[in-house]
Amino acid sequence: MMNRKKFISALVPLGASLAATANVKKFEDPDSRIKIPEYLNPGDIIGITSPAGYITDEDIRPSILKLQEWGYNIKTGNTIGKRDFTYGGTDAERLTDFQQMLDDKNVKAVMCARGGYGALRIIDKIDFTNFVAHPKWIIGFSDITVMH
Repeated sequence: MMNRKKFISALVPLGASLAATANVKKFEDPDSRIKIPEYLNPGDIIGITSPAGYITDEDIRPSILKLQEWGYNIKTGNTIGKRDFTYGGTDAERLTDFQQMLDDKNVKAVMCARGGYGALRIIDKIDFTNFVAHPKWIIGFSDITVMH
């Protein structure tokens, strides 16, 4: 059981530090605000690419069928079914495919078929200029979070 005197004395430094930060004016760059893309609607195009790990056409087929069942149109990238070691194609192929999906104004969301280290190998080469002007959803997990 904690001593009441020790408990209160432990709160004093915490309270002082919180009070000190309360008066600090935070710098907010208006250009750094998060831009939320338009919500997806049936009929929208979802591009599926593999900027990281390898996946076969057969493995991705159930996902495509489910998305189509929900009313979305699907555009599969050139890296689906490609393989270079454990990656969905070479670094250049994965970069090109992901970049095309980002730049395609008709694609409303980019779904990354697999996560993995391959995303980290291309992140520094992606041009996000069009993406910033026209944001879209990037869907993925694992190392794909570097794209987020």
